[in-house]
Amino acid sequence: MMMMRFAGCVSLVGILGFIILEALKILMIPITAWVMGLLAVALKIVLLALTVLVVLAAIGVGVFAYKRSQEASAEI
Repeated sequence: MMMMRFAGCVSLVGILGFIILEALKILMIPITAWVMGLLAVALKIVLLALTVLVVLAAIGVGVFAYKRSQEASAEI
């Protein structure tokens, strides 16, 4: 009798596991697409921020070089 209960539980767990696995297979496609979309948006934001930083750094270097050249020409 005990062995029958054990076999019944094992079968029930196997069937539930199979159903959960199939449900996850169905759900993983949209979840994966959503996560990939979020990663794409995050990458765009990071690349835009890096571009802005590079542009600001280039402007800063240009202003620094211009002021330095103006000071050098004033001393002469």
